[in-house]
Amino acid sequence: MVTLKVNSLPVDLVIQDLAAALQIPYQLNCKEYHLELTSDIGDGFIKAMMLESGLGIIEYNCQFNKDVEIQFVKDLTHPLKFLYCTKGNFDHRFSNEEQLHELQEYQQAIVASKDNNGHVLRFKKDKAIHLYSLEMDRERFLLNDDCASELITSDLHDLFGDIKAAKSFYHEGYYSLALAEIFEDIKSFKDNFFLRRIFMISSGYQLLGNHIVQYQDDLNNEDKQHVLRQNEVFKIKQAVQFIKLNLEKTYNISDIAKEVGLTEAKLQEGFKILFNTTVNNYITDIRLDIASTLLRDKNFNISEVVYKIGLTSRSYFSKIFKDNYQMTPTEYRNRHLK
Repeated sequence: MVTLKVNSLPVDLVIQDLAAALQIPYQLNCKEYHLELTSDIGDGFIKAMMLESGLGIIEYNCQFNKDVEIQFVKDLTHPLKFLYCTKGNFDHRFSNEEQLHELQEYQQAIVASKDNNGHVLRFKKDKAIHLYSLEMDRERFLLNDDCASELITSDLHDLFGDIKAAKSFYHEGYYSLALAEIFEDIKSFKDNFFLRRIFMISSGYQLLGNHIVQYQDDLNNEDKQHVLRQNEVFKIKQAVQFIKLNLEKTYNISDIAKEVGLTEAKLQEGFKILFNTTVNNYITDIRLDIASTLLRDKNFNISEVVYKIGLTSRSYFSKIFKDNYQMTPTEYRNRHLK
């Protein structure tokens, strides 16, 4: 295993330490440090930028040829870290502990070491990793107590204010769809370095704000959580496929939620966010879309069309069809079979 020691805390100096340890050069453009890995080390890059108010961000988008452990060992209070694994997996541990925290794709963690202990990140060889680390110098990131208690009603208020690192902290989960969209925006931003810096400052605050919202939601019981996690998007898409493949059968929302492993509230929230509609309205839209296709096929009479889309009442079908197409099923068929 290759061990890289980082003896600096601001994220820009982290890149300089890594460049020195790996004996490769780095580039600096408008306060963004960029380290491109050479073929003997791996593939990809590590880059970092100090934002403002004690916030900074490091992006690891690479694949190493050997197992690599990066040890952050500065004998000072280390920043509070918000870690987001958008591809692959990696291990984290506190430098004074042996316990490993493995973070998989779509997972995030809030980590704070105690006293002057540091952090250790471990990457497996030949495994592509995409990791963002939003880092907060809590002494510089001063909270306004007049509003912080209102915005941060959880123990994050104490964590943010723990500038001497009196306690360690670790919390993990799956990051939200809102956070995933910010990562996509960062990845796709291709403008010049000046505009990129402004964009990254904004993105840093968006990451922090959305993570606070998600952490507070994490504290709720599962049936009362409303923030949609990125890993749950896959389950929403599974629900869509289940609906399409089972239109001839009558399933209620509870059945669909149980099939894909979500609560009813989270299933409804997912359809609202992804499709701007309810589950029932989505099912109705799918049924009507299929019905319109079947009505253009003279091999099926209207009663057969009603059965094939999972309805039992021809009169109800006629009503919802007319509400949507402003004509009855018979009128629609006659118009399209001419």
